[in-house]
Amino acid sequence: MADAADIHGSMERKTLCHEIVRETGVETTHEDGWAEVNGVTLRFTREGEGPALLLIHEIGGSLESWDAIVPALARDFHVLRYDQRGAGRSEKVRQPFSLNELVDDLEALVDQLLPSQGLHVMGAAMGAAQAVMLAGRRRTQIASLALLSPALEVDPQRADLMRARARQTDTQGLRATLPLTLDRAWPPDDGQARALYRARYLSNDPYGFARHNEALLDLDIEDTLRALSCPVLLVAGQRDRVRPPEMARRAAALLARPCLAEIDAAHFMAAEKPAAVLEQVTTFYRTLVPSHRDEGK
Repeated sequence: MADAADIHGSMERKTLCHEIVRETGVETTHEDGWAEVNGVTLRFTREGEGPALLLIHEIGGSLESWDAIVPALARDFHVLRYDQRGAGRSEKVRQPFSLNELVDDLEALVDQLLPSQGLHVMGAAMGAAQAVMLAGRRRTQIASLALLSPALEVDPQRADLMRARARQTDTQGLRATLPLTLDRAWPPDDGQARALYRARYLSNDPYGFARHNEALLDLDIEDTLRALSCPVLLVAGQRDRVRPPEMARRAAALLARPCLAEIDAAHFMAAEKPAAVLEQVTTFYRTLVPSHRDEGK
């Protein structure tokens, strides 16, 4: 019979798949599972060897939002990505939640799966705001931030838009909101990447999607940005109508150690323009983390 500690551990984390993957001559561990944190069950995937890198997805996204860039990142990092509460295949809650609660989830997940120092964090859109908040709470643990299409401010007009799309999602579902959401963030094209992203986007839980929009209304991180001492990469999309480059520039002006880049991309850049994103983040990380592929040369 399992003792109490074994039972508690099995409730906190359930691993479905654990395998060794061999790619380009490098052995890496791939793990899929669910973790019980902060009163909710979150789905996660981790893979690769090296310093820890945590990925935080956007509103309407999931851990699959990072599919196009993770294989390259996992050659140099131990990469953890997850579905936030109410998103992807994580638990579908039926109570409102705040941005602080989402960061509480994130902290608990880090404590359970990545309890080491020197954690690099990458966030997209609202995930970038959570990355900044985590760094504000864990200043000695966070080694760097990479923020893609970062959502780091909410003006009154944007707040009204987010409330409106939350109400519409609650009453009419995700498809009805496409003109206000996906079609604006990633204008329709004939590419397979957008078709796949759209299919996942429409499969979101409408309640969770609406509550994520409302959670971002709590955003107030200007003081946190000013206090950060770690290096911060901000990548803005030149075609981003949701978070245009001037927003990233304003945030960069508040930071002690900013690195600002602009690429030819719309809002969901990791899925739309993975090669351009990888060029910026790998250049940034090369100055911070030696590649294990360079060892022994």
